[in-house]
Amino acid sequence: MKERILIVDDDSKISSLLSDILKENHYVVAEAKTTEEGWDQVERFHPDLILLDVEVPLKGGLEFCRQMKEKEETQEIPIIFLTVRDQQVDRVSALTLGGDDFIVKPFHQKELLVRIQIALRRSLRSQPSPTTLKSGTLHVDVDRRIVHIGGKELHLTPKELELLKFLYINRHKVLSEKTIFDTVWGSHCTSMLSTVYTHVERLRKKLGDHGYKIKTVPGAGFRFDERKGSR
Repeated sequence: MKERILIVDDDSKISSLLSDILKENHYVVAEAKTTEEGWDQVERFHPDLILLDVEVPLKGGLEFCRQMKEKEETQEIPIIFLTVRDQQVDRVSALTLGGDDFIVKPFHQKELLVRIQIALRRSLRSQPSPTTLKSGTLHVDVDRRIVHIGGKELHLTPKELELLKFLYINRHKVLSEKTIFDTVWGSHCTSMLSTVYTHVERLRKKLGDHGYKIKTVPGAGFRFDERKGSR
């Protein structure tokens, strides 16, 4: 699994409980106690999903969510709100601002995990399928299956092209080997997960100067990231 989840909650007991539950279920976890710490973690940790307390200091969860949804690079990250109050105004405000779900504390562990899984699956499915990929001098005409780097045509196999497209659509997200495998090859495919590593290495070599954009995240998977200094 290895999806990355950020907990933004100033209640240390709740954060610790959530962290333990998530780690036991093979998620990678980061924590923040304020909205400012939350933004720092978003930029460094690149979460696949955020568990957000409505009343987290300093600006509050609702404002944090509003700002997340206004920025192109973070607007697709699913947010599940957590609160000790079950008030309709909070629920309506959270969902109106772009929140994906709303859970009242205390929560049931199984329900929490199911809601997280649903939000993550919905996030992957909701990504638009582009007709053109552009990254510097790398241009891909998805419909015509033509790849150019600096005007020179590059041959990619069908699987390499699907892999590049999936990573690009979900750029800045860390995608586990299994998620990539199930999407590009299909969950019922008889190939081994190791084929993901093989295809990633081949794709990097073919992309040449653009190969660095396919980052390996140890113990988590891969992501497409154009920043040279990022990991």
